[in-house]
Amino acid sequence: MVTAFAQWMNYIPLNIVQAASNARADINIRFSPLGRDDTRYGFTSMVSDGTSMSSGNINVTFNDDYQWTDDRLFGYTAVHEIGHALGMSHSGVEAAIMFAYYDGSIRPMHPDDKMGIHSIYGWKSPTWSRIDSGSAITNMIQVTSNTATTSANDGLYQMRSSGQILRYSNGAWVVVDNNKDTAQITGANGNLYQRHYDGGTFRWTGSASNWQALSNTDSNVIEIVAASDQLYSRRKDGWVARLSGSTWLSIEQPSAPGSKQIAVTDDKTLWNLLTNGYLVRSLWPHNAGQWAVVDDNAKNIAIAVGGNEFYKLQSDGLVVWLNTAGPSWKTIEKAGSVGIYAVGGLLYSRHGDGTLWRYTGTPEVWEMIDNRSGMAVSVVGDRAGGVWGLLSASEIWTLVS
Repeated sequence: MVTAFAQWMNYIPLNIVQAASNARADINIRFSPLGRDDTRYGFTSMVSDGTSMSSGNINVTFNDDYQWTDDRLFGYTAVHEIGHALGMSHSGVEAAIMFAYYDGSIRPMHPDDKMGIHSIYGWKSPTWSRIDSGSAITNMIQVTSNTATTSANDGLYQMRSSGQILRYSNGAWVVVDNNKDTAQITGANGNLYQRHYDGGTFRWTGSASNWQALSNTDSNVIEIVAASDQLYSRRKDGWVARLSGSTWLSIEQPSAPGSKQIAVTDDKTLWNLLTNGYLVRSLWPHNAGQWAVVDDNAKNIAIAVGGNEFYKLQSDGLVVWLNTAGPSWKTIEKAGSVGIYAVGGLLYSRHGDGTLWRYTGTPEVWEMIDNRSGMAVSVVGDRAGGVWGLLSASEIWTLVS
């Protein structure tokens, strides 16, 4: 039980201790037979007026008729029930500990669990820890796999104005390349790529500073974007291309306006924000004639994808999600966002005052994760809920609680 309580205390400013034998406890733990036909591992009951819980009337009961031979299952059950005792309700996120049903998987604490407990008790201090204060950091990315298996080259990377590329590993920054010709880095699914100023592209093999050349020089390439197992590029001529072998294959454009930003989902759906604000989409394998105009709003200024979800940011500060089941657009934030970032099932918003927010999954309900006004200039994250912020002073901070 001590370990189960500690899991929650890792994220909140509470110190929960065992009550003295002659004192009244706020939370009571007991084992009680529920009957052999009762399938519950345990349950939590409490007295509440709807606003606050009554001290001494919170009871966590474990089913004494169940043969507790699996310590991991008991520990997992204990964390779930203690979540209820601390005020958490069931989550609608299947990967969360607070999800109502157990499917046989012992899952770690999910960002949804953390958001829920933070909304009740706030954050444990300090919430952020500085991991770098290097000068002239021009690019920071997180390489994260879209499968349950982590790839060897997944992780946090930065590029400096000198072209030097570093990876954060075991609490230290390790140089993986030091080439003044490097203009940009990108990555996905265990693959780290770099683009040189002459348009040549390279993939890191993961061995020392060894890089594999992927394409010839091409001065028309101005940006590369990695997604799924593919590499895409935006070009000076306004077109978008996909790397096939060592050749860039142009993907047919729908109209004259050039590309401002591209984003690609896990299922390789290619989204293209045009310079006139139009949003167009091409489904894999991006055959000729597949581009479709999805939105013609001139207010569109940025796009982001997380898993297979698509989001857009408008010049009026609205963050809007595309409900593909409709299909229909749904505004999920109206708080003056100036930047969005998505990864897996997580979405982050950077406000004009520099604060960072994480989407709870409920429209217009966001969790503030950084309140250092005017500081954050960008944010990246992994699919497990890790978050890193790049500050205006060329410092990188990580969310630690």
